Amino acid sequence: MLKEESIWIKEILEEVEGSLVRDVLDVGSSTLQFRTQTQPYIEENVFRPLRERGLSIFYLDKKENIGVDYVYDVENTNISEIGKEFDLVICCSLLEHVKEPKKICSLLIDLTKRDRFLLVTVPKSYRYHPDPIDTMFRPSIDTLISMFPGMEVVEKKVVYVKGKERYKLSVISELLRYIIPAFNWKVNCLFMRKTK
Repeated sequence: MLKEESIWIKEILEEVEGSLVRDVLDVGSSTLQFRTQTQPYIEENVFRPLRERGLSIFYLDKKENIGVDYVYDVENTNISEIGKEFDLVICCSLLEHVKEPKKICSLLIDLTKRDRFLLVTVPKSYRYHPDPIDTMFRPSIDTLISMFPGMEVVEKKVVYVKGKERYKLSVISELLRYIIPAFNWKVNCLFMRKTK
């Protein structure tokens, strides 16, 4: 997750009525150490505010480690194995790291309770970054929306990445990306409600 997308998520989730969300599932944001030390803005902007509202947060990742409640490889699991639906499902910057993003989108929909929320982000433009793979899946916002049938778009935005640390400024092409806003790295951000 990038800092700019974490800020967008914080702003969006602040607007959600508290009575609609009690339990949250985060899919793929790694371990507690990653969320609090490597990318501390994940904890600061996304999860701490939710916890302060009294919400229960569960973490799903394929890494068995501290801070992971459900240990599953999302490419090889289904809702019956997890055994529960959630009021809010968050999946950030994961779809570019799986071989079958449509399959994962179906799982995310299944994990979301009817009339509740799903928040998904995926790069629109960003450099290759394997974790452990990067398929270079960089959809348009409309293509991303089409991957979630039965979901109503509540908010959508293309977030521009402005943080200097995300650019290799010694490389001419990335220096130009950083200097010229139209060429900045971008992240597609979707907040949806399950209607079917």
